[in-house]
Amino acid sequence: MNLKSCVSAFAMIALIGCSSDIPISIANQSGQELRNVTISGSGFQQHVASIPVGKTATLYVDPEGETGTAIAFDLGQKRFSYAEQGYFEDDDWEVMITVDAAGKASVKANLSSLFTRIVGRW
Repeated sequence: MNLKSCVSAFAMIALIGCSSDIPISIANQSGQELRNVTISGSGFQQHVASIPVGKTATLYVDPEGETGTAIAFDLGQKRFSYAEQGYFEDDDWEVMITVDAAGKASVKANLSSLFTRIVGRW
């Protein structure tokens, strides 16, 4: 790795460290509109009024340390509520929640792909 690449990599790592907002994407694969959607975890709670069928909403949270994500929403005439699932920390993570046709919410959390690409080069 030459000096220019090394400096660029350190700059990108520094920028990543400056942002602690974690994107949580909620993909609606239920076949119906999701309404009154709330996500929560350690130190955060966010709300979105609705997510249309086949769409994804992304909310940004600033958790306090290690956490999972709880989600609650209305689907049709029924209220669904799930306790914290998954695991992520307050830096460099991406979280994806998928709601299926049965109203089941599954959470996947991964280290940010940008962070992984930078660290993977070393």
